[in-house]
Amino acid sequence: MFLKQDKIVEKIREIPVTLGDVSESIFGGVNTKYRLLHRLALPEEGGSDSYYLCESMCKPVFLEPELVYPYVSETFSDKFTFHPSPYGFMLPYELSEGGKRREYTIIPPEELKVRFPMTYGRILEFKRKFRHDNSPLKSSDYSIHGRKFMEYLNVPKIIATEGYHLQAAYDAAGNHVFENGCGIVLKDSSKYAYVTAVLNSSIARLFPSICRSEMAYSEYTAPAVMKHFPIVFPDNRLTEDLINTVSSYLSFLNRQKYARDYWVPDWLRELIDFYEQVSNLLVLDTYFLNSLDQRLMNALEENIHPYAGDLSSEENDPEDSDSLLSALYYIKQRILEASSSEKYKFNMGLPEILNFYQSNEGF
Repeated sequence: MFLKQDKIVEKIREIPVTLGDVSESIFGGVNTKYRLLHRLALPEEGGSDSYYLCESMCKPVFLEPELVYPYVSETFSDKFTFHPSPYGFMLPYELSEGGKRREYTIIPPEELKVRFPMTYGRILEFKRKFRHDNSPLKSSDYSIHGRKFMEYLNVPKIIATEGYHLQAAYDAAGNHVFENGCGIVLKDSSKYAYVTAVLNSSIARLFPSICRSEMAYSEYTAPAVMKHFPIVFPDNRLTEDLINTVSSYLSFLNRQKYARDYWVPDWLRELIDFYEQVSNLLVLDTYFLNSLDQRLMNALEENIHPYAGDLSSEENDPEDSDSLLSALYYIKQRILEASSSEKYKFNMGLPEILNFYQSNEGF
């Protein structure tokens, strides 16, 4: 198995196009060693709009809400979707006026004191109490590393985090900053669903081996490393459309999973697993063969299509959600009945995938 994997890793290393080639060059997020300064517990429902709790503190913190942004960390992200974090980040930045490029700039201390006195007081308190520094407030006291990503604060992005293997969630709303991972802003906005599917596929599970073979990287989800992730787009529009649509199915299904909190019915887990397998198989075929069994492709083309309902809504009506779930379950049954399901079985792990491609292309 390791010999076959080495050969596939070698083949992937030859792919010339990377995420860095198709993306804007942010590949970063909130990265600060002053976590008490930036991370805040949001007010409970019905509470004051300006009342927060600073992480690890038991006393209330009063800040101007317009300087607090929601964020996503590794704890709250998962494949294809994420659920909202109960925390936010206080970021004393603003969008600069004029010019051709949108840029966020640090609000100078003297201006912050006049316009946002509660935030100014909180930062000054932090500096004196936790850093034992009584000098006047400077912009560097609350600046963050990797500021370039703030140009794209409200732009859709992919949030990639590290778990059992790389995981990616497409943040369509574009209103989250992120901490334990990296953000990817694509030059072509139509590619988000496809790239998200690739980062959740078996290709991503091989990426650490690619990094180790280069003897250059150890933390393979670091922003600088993710730029080198090899990316291949399908030759035909049909395959890409299928993968994009399955990604939208999976985002909806995962939101349904989170809505059920700790109890998720087996049929929903099986439905999510089925569409993950379909997405994975299509991505792997794009990278290697472009020759899936025609009966399978016909079944997918006939049954997988953008649903007329609202798959993207964060808060579907319960009746609408039940209707969507029923439709996706029906699509699954149609695909299994119409395709060569016995050949694919839709339960292929990485060893089986390696065997499958070895037998088909002679690795």
